[in-house]
Order: sequence, then structure tokens, then C-alpha cells
Amino acid sequence: MRDRVRVLAAGSLRHALPEIAAAFEKAGGAAVSISLGPAGLLRERIEAGEPFDLFASANMAHPQRLVSIGLAKDALCFARNSLAIIARADLGLTTENVADVLSNPSIRIGTSTPGDDPSGDYAFEMFDRLEADRPGLGNALKSRALQLVGGRNSQPGLSASGLIADGVVDLFLSYASNARLHAKDPALTVVQLPARLSPSISYGVAVRTAAGQSATLLKDFLLTERAASILVANGFLPESGDPLAIGNDGAHHQPMRS
Repeated sequence: MRDRVRVLAAGSLRHALPEIAAAFEKAGGAAVSISLGPAGLLRERIEAGEPFDLFASANMAHPQRLVSIGLAKDALCFARNSLAIIARADLGLTTENVADVLSNPSIRIGTSTPGDDPSGDYAFEMFDRLEADRPGLGNALKSRALQLVGGRNSQPGLSASGLIADGVVDLFLSYASNARLHAKDPALTVVQLPARLSPSISYGVAVRTAAGQSATLLKDFLLTERAASILVANGFLPESGDPLAIGNDGAHHQPMRS
């Protein structure tokens, strides 16, 4: 029971997953070691033979891929997220004027790297949705977007807030769980996307084929109310949760229902 569970996990879980691992160990589970990175690159490392017991991805496609080639089993959704924009406060960005601001060709847009990092894939899905809403705009944004983080060739140590502060970009498309951490910064605005532009973001977990019982127990723990409460406290949504709005206090709130 005390064998160590080797976890490869999406970088956006960097705050929530250690808390969950600590709660798992406190409840009698095995010790957990966590290696974080862009989920697409982690999947490639697994396919190249890197040892692991449990893989937690910011999308379902990567764990499902591992299941399809026999390297993992039991791919399940354990959490959800949403996409938000971190922007310079003086841009005046709001949920209502997102498309208008993005259509300004002088606005420099930062994203993560599609293919290597699901965050980049979701950003480009948002551009596709915008293309359907305003033909020509989404494709233009794909050409203009600076893919600055989360890639195999990305400069290490870059962050959305740092890139904005340094004047590299004016705004950055980010997971809401990360963007909320900047909601109290007076130099930044954190804006939720309008529903029509918001991709569906599902986090998936899979256990290595023939992994020990401890890995399966950790996977099961990820689906408990205790783990869900930690995820929600860190800005995620439970697997079946409704989209949440980012408030001025940096917290998430259930939307009003009529």
C-alpha cells in the first residue's frame, strides 16, 4: 500500500493536485510524486517510455489516446475548467466587447502552444467559434496569436502576467483557474468569455495498464467529494458543475438563474 504513485499531470493542476495528493496520503493512501508539464508533451513522454502510474491531462484526448494504444486504462473526466482572458486594465476589456477588442489589429494576443498544450488548443477553438460568429476574424486571430508558452521550444519561466507586464502582449488567453489568481491585480483585468465563444474544457485521468492498486485508489480519490472540494477551491469546476463567473474578489461564483 505504501508504494509511491508516480503522477504526470497538466501544469494547470500545480496548486490543486499537491493538495489532493496530501489529502490522499492523510487518508491512508500511498505517497505521491508529481511531475508537471504541458499535457501533450507529457503524453509524448509516456509514449516514448517514461515511467508513470497515473496521468492527469487538461483534456480527454490525451488519456484516451494512451488507452487506445494500450498504455493506460480507465480514462475518466474528473474536473472541468473554462477559458478566460487576462488583459491590461487600460484596454477596457469586458465580456461584452471581447470580439471588438480582439478585432483591433494592433492588439497583441498571447496563447499557449496548440498541440503541445491543451490550453493552446482551447484558445484556437475559441478562434474557430469567433470565426463562425464573425467570418474572417477567427482565422486572422490564429495568424496573429503569439504562441509563447507550453511548447517544446518555449522559453522557460514565462507567464501570462509577466508577458503583459513586459509589453510582449496586451492580453493572454488562459484557463480561468489560472486567470483568477490575477483578479486583484489593478494593472490587469480578468474577463470571462461569452458563452458562445467558450470551449468545453474537460480534465481526464487514466491509470497505467498493470499499475499497482495505489494508482487506482488515487484515481478513485480524484472522483471523491473531498477532491472535488479542493479542485473548486482552486478555481476548477466539478465534473458535472455549471460554468462559474469570475468575481471581482477573484473567486468563482455560480451564475444567476432566471
